[in-house]
Amino acid sequence: LFGDCSVSEKRNVAAPTAGITRIVIIGRAGWLHINGRRGAAQVTASGTACASSRDRLSETKLVITRSGSDIRIEAVTPDNEMFGSAKLDFDVVVPDTIPLVVEDGSGDLTIDNVGPAEVTDGSGDMTIRNVNGNLSVHDGSGDMRLDNVSGDVRITDGSGGIEVHGAGSVDIGNDGSGSVEIRNVKRDVHIGNKGSGSVDVSDVGGNFRLGNKGGGSVTWQRVAGHVDVPERYRR
Repeated sequence: LFGDCSVSEKRNVAAPTAGITRIVIIGRAGWLHINGRRGAAQVTASGTACASSRDRLSETKLVITRSGSDIRIEAVTPDNEMFGSAKLDFDVVVPDTIPLVVEDGSGDLTIDNVGPAEVTDGSGDMTIRNVNGNLSVHDGSGDMRLDNVSGDVRITDGSGGIEVHGAGSVDIGNDGSGSVEIRNVKRDVHIGNKGSGSVDVSDVGGNFRLGNKGGGSVTWQRVAGHVDVPERYRR
């Protein structure tokens, strides 16, 4: 897709976080890595813009704005893909307690060591680790791995595998195709609509409920509470 990356340039932005209660990060094409740092006094974003021409490169940038108590970091790329390609790979360092809102287009996404987060991802694989608070994920395609979330995890997903290892609770409202593996959940696990692909749940402190299920196996072990699954899976 982005075969032509003939010109590239570094991009860097930063802003202080005093008085900030939310950080919004918007990625387009390219990878996005977000890392929380204890006591960080500013948000910094740094990366590499690359494009098929100098004109497109000049339009590919990181923009940081402050509005009230929000900071917004956005990757800006040229609109029209007919005339060439452009992408922006970037890293963001944030304080590890300020809530995040992340919207990512295509490309891999990693988030590590952050406060509460709401994540919307188009395509590409996603890894989110060490979230102190609740996490909500809305994902198009690509595999998802979520590790060590202290609060509640809420997921809606199109296609691709889902792994959750360590969470307060897990609620998957809707999941298309792909396997689901959930382990080490303090409270309840609820899966509403699940298309094709296996479901494997283990080490749950509360209940496990599964609503509608397409093809594929359903297995569970070490569920402390009640198990409620479609009749054909009951044992």
